Amino acid sequence: MIASDLDVVRSVRRGDRDAFGHLVRAYQGRLFGLVLMMVREPAGAEEVTQDAFVRAYTHLGQYDDRRPFYPWIAAIAVRLAQNWLRQHGRSAHREGTALESVDEPGATAPASLSVLIDDEGNRTLWRAVAALPSGERTAVILYYRDEMAVSDIARALGVTIGTIKTFLFRARRHLRERLKTDFETSSTERATR
Repeated sequence: MIASDLDVVRSVRRGDRDAFGHLVRAYQGRLFGLVLMMVREPAGAEEVTQDAFVRAYTHLGQYDDRRPFYPWIAAIAVRLAQNWLRQHGRSAHREGTALESVDEPGATAPASLSVLIDDEGNRTLWRAVAALPSGERTAVILYYRDEMAVSDIARALGVTIGTIKTFLFRARRHLRERLKTDFETSSTERATR
């Protein structure tokens, strides 16, 4: 039987410390991916992700169990990642290696050409997302990948709903421009071969 997040939280609040492991297993990969896209350094992302779970556990009494758990812990992780960036400077490396080191959970070897094409498209898209300015990148990840509501993202980032809508609008524009340029470049390269 799979317990809901609320059941797990209630168990932890009643003193079952081991129950929190369910939440860690359920959200660790997703949270790590979010943090990695922000700090762009695997070791830093690991540190921030771990700290987010520790903070969530120690402040579980502040969690409003009428809301989903992931947006709450994502808000904690975003704030910790922002603090990490301030402490370590904004010079966390920008090359693609940090993003390429993250494997999607459950990924398997490609079975067909269509899978390879989809995989290449995903890599291209996520490289373009990684190149976005920080606020836009975080908003895109939380909205499109993590399927959080705009209001939850605004709460997590400590900004207004209008700011998140602006981030998403600008991000879509930047992504369209970047992907169009990438497509035109790859088409030209293929034509010259």
